[in-house]
Amino acid sequence: MLEPHDRAVLVAAGRPRRYRRGATIISQGDHGDGVFVVLSGRVKVTVGTPDGREVLLAVDGPGDLLGEFEAIDPGGGARAAGNVALEPVECRALTGQEFRHLLQASPNLGLVILRWTVRRLRAADRRRVDAASCDTTHRLGRLLLELAGDPGPAEPAVDLDVPLTQEELASLIAASRDAVVRALTSLRSLRLIDTGRRRITILDVDALRRYSG
Repeated sequence: MLEPHDRAVLVAAGRPRRYRRGATIISQGDHGDGVFVVLSGRVKVTVGTPDGREVLLAVDGPGDLLGEFEAIDPGGGARAAGNVALEPVECRALTGQEFRHLLQASPNLGLVILRWTVRRLRAADRRRVDAASCDTTHRLGRLLLELAGDPGPAEPAVDLDVPLTQEELASLIAASRDAVVRALTSLRSLRLIDTGRRRITILDVDALRRYSG
């Protein structure tokens, strides 16, 4: 979404950071305001509940920002969510002040980040609507397409290399694990997907898109 100059400025800012799979990048409840620009790898965004459960909110990847809310509004309180590397992650780490200076120096950068945030909020709203109006199998199909990056017609089959458990898939679509197991079985029986250990292959992207609406 960024122009080449703004992209280069953002990627060059801060300091390089690398995280191994399973490493915590941001802890829920911390009071820092640093921002991370993801260059490679995937990160899960989670919230811990009072009863000790972990709710998976999103999976972020290259081009996404982590921690930007606290940097934009440093007086807004502790970190609302945590971020954990799903696979080896490379990113750039900026202090909150550095990030705010970038936004002040480049109005276009601020506008693009606002547009990016609006898209994420719309996606969250769409998931809430889906949870109220679609069954688990259709919601799971839409999620798989989203995790695949919404591939085009030139990609008839796509391997999803996002290492999510069935519980984490269930959390993303507000369903139970048992419901997700049944949904995976249904999609397999329709020959839309194939599955292995933490591996899902979309066998027919267009057919899954039509099925998921």
